[in-house]
Amino acid sequence: MSVPAARVTVRVAVQSPRRLLRDTLAVCLAVRPEITVIGKVAEPDDIFALCELRHPDVVILDAGVRLGEMAARAHTLLRRFPELNVIVTYREATERELAAACRAGVASLLPESHGLAAVLALVKRSKGRHARQAEGGLTDRELEIIVLTGSGHSVPEIAALLRISPLTVENIKRRVYAKLDVSSNVHAVARAASFGLLDQRAAPAARRRPPPDGGTTVLTLVSGRPGPALDQVVTALIASRLPFVLVRIPGRVADTHWARWHRGPLVAALVDPGPKDWPVVAELGIPAVLVHSSPLDPPELAEALACGASALVAADRVDAHFLSVLRMVGQGYLVVDSSPMRPLIGAVRARWDERATGGLELPELTARESDILRSLALGHSIRQTGRALGIAPKTVENVQTRLFRKLGVRNRSGALAVADAFGLLPAQAPSESRLRPRAQAPAQPRLRVRAEVPAEVPVLPPKGFPSPEGFPSLAGSDWRS
Repeated sequence: MSVPAARVTVRVAVQSPRRLLRDTLAVCLAVRPEITVIGKVAEPDDIFALCELRHPDVVILDAGVRLGEMAARAHTLLRRFPELNVIVTYREATERELAAACRAGVASLLPESHGLAAVLALVKRSKGRHARQAEGGLTDRELEIIVLTGSGHSVPEIAALLRISPLTVENIKRRVYAKLDVSSNVHAVARAASFGLLDQRAAPAARRRPPPDGGTTVLTLVSGRPGPALDQVVTALIASRLPFVLVRIPGRVADTHWARWHRGPLVAALVDPGPKDWPVVAELGIPAVLVHSSPLDPPELAEALACGASALVAADRVDAHFLSVLRMVGQGYLVVDSSPMRPLIGAVRARWDERATGGLELPELTARESDILRSLALGHSIRQTGRALGIAPKTVENVQTRLFRKLGVRNRSGALAVADAFGLLPAQAPSESRLRPRAQAPAQPRLRVRAEVPAEVPVLPPKGFPSPEGFPSLAGSDWRS
């Protein structure tokens, strides 16, 4: 049996100092099945490190009105990566700048006025490659570790999600640190965020199946509480000659032969399920049909939908509705009865109106919280941040706690990932003059300075503090009463 080759895609890196253009271009390219966006950076100098890490086929550079400067960088980039296809977009340029770009080896010069269609045409001309790992770059596993670390997961949590040992996670992290030239989790996440690597949100836990072709058969996974409702579901499946698997003891099923080899849609039919019946939905990444014997309250209905239920069927309507609902869910539809949904929709609408009064805005950070966030992006520890800002480490911890609460995270790596998504991180490295740790000044001997008093102003000694020259005896002075 021959193994099909991996899909050939064109790997693209995007550079633009304008975040709106950078993110929009990356999103428009990423939706194309033949294109993979491997990262995006703001500064032109960062594109070299991104190419070393991810080895793109195409680099899109935004020159704006500085085509001459970008031509020199493109020349250096092509000398280091001769097989790279460099596309330079510009807003306006002189004939001299266009000639310089051509001499630099830029084969694709594109005015911004030509739009996205022209960019796509130039990218599609490039030759893609099979999914193989280039030497010296980040592997897919290393990229998964970075993304999960940026999501705030600890080492044991990452190990459980990827089904590897914590020791393996630590070893992969060391390799990532070496490739990114960093020394900590926080600095690695900040570096990855500057390269746009955190935007590649791959869910390692849930393996979503591709949408059905229409001619495939639905395989039903039946689980739940034994009783008349479960018997009705099994009887309906047998009568319709549809394949199904009856799970009597809930547990892990991802490695079973039917879960691995079935090529059609897979749907779970949960009959009056308990807490142990729901994990199979998240494990296989499949929709579920909930068959319930008793009416569901709005909180129970909301919890069922949140756990992955795509349809609700009452037990007394199994014979009439279950098979048709099963086919609809197998095609990707959400099927619910309007009667139990009305109270839930009303509650959601009321809750939405409450939240709408406050508005959905970006978190407002104070100047001190912004300083702390910039220091985190530089990979500084709490002590280094305190020295750089001239405050106590305990104050840094308190401000950092408030910052985590505003961003809805629980650690420094998660704060950097969320801040990058909100656009709160600077496009380039912050000024070192403000965040540079202050050098410790050499200790100077304490000088005792005597107060200078003009001769024409007479000074009378206060009562009770006699001194040789009329000055009071002060603690820490050289005077003796």
